[in-house]
Amino acid sequence: MESARNDLTTAEAKVAEYILGHLEDTVKYNVKQLSVASGSSSATIVRMVKKLDIESFTAMKIMISMDLAAKDQKPHQELDIKANESYSSITDKLAENEIKNIQQTKDILKMSDCEKVVKRLLVTKTLYVFGIGASALAAENIHQKWSRIGFHVVVGRDINVFLTELSNATKEDTIWLISNSGDTPEMIYLAEYAKENKLYCITLTMFGQNRLSKLADVPLKTSRPMEPDVRVGATNSITGQFFVIDTILYLYFSRDFDKSFKAITASKSFVKDYKKHFKP
Repeated sequence: MESARNDLTTAEAKVAEYILGHLEDTVKYNVKQLSVASGSSSATIVRMVKKLDIESFTAMKIMISMDLAAKDQKPHQELDIKANESYSSITDKLAENEIKNIQQTKDILKMSDCEKVVKRLLVTKTLYVFGIGASALAAENIHQKWSRIGFHVVVGRDINVFLTELSNATKEDTIWLISNSGDTPEMIYLAEYAKENKLYCITLTMFGQNRLSKLADVPLKTSRPMEPDVRVGATNSITGQFFVIDTILYLYFSRDFDKSFKAITASKSFVKDYKKHFKP
């Protein structure tokens, strides 16, 4: 709720503000009771829940209850790096934020979406992957890991070259676009191209409403990174993206175990044999 405030209408934000200030009461209410208490309509509450990408009002109350049960969490720490900050302060802050980011991403990642992605990848001939900036690291991660299990992956490093490669894609192929904001112009263009040419499109963006996820067949989401606009590096966003990618990879490997195990064993043996030639 806190991370999606900018995506809510004035009426929806009013409900969110009430809930955030009355968590214990909210879990006891039904929709009608909450509408009375917050001075809003039932329809507004339902729209807000849907916009938060939560399955139902009941599911939202369960999530709030889980948060209330975790009150022993440490207070939120500042995210900016400070001049002459101590080693322990930096490591504690990084570790806490990384753990929290992964847990929040796990909480919002939908099993049904992951299963849809795996089902599609199992029948995909070629996977086209593209990311810009820090998200390019996530694209490279997909390329490296899926290639090891015998999957044909084309990763984009230059959009002009990638467009040329993508022009040869067929309906048997899949495109996976990665953008933390979900509003990068190049990524929007690629998603629109995929839609026009009936290419199955997977996206990976941060939680919330964004243009890229709306164009996807399956929009995967990470938690909103706990990073300021001006930051040393995209640490939290990358952590969330890598977690989602690894979840999909492990599910895929599990569903196609024999073939994937054979491929990964062969690749390891090949690299091991290659290294023998360089031993003193």
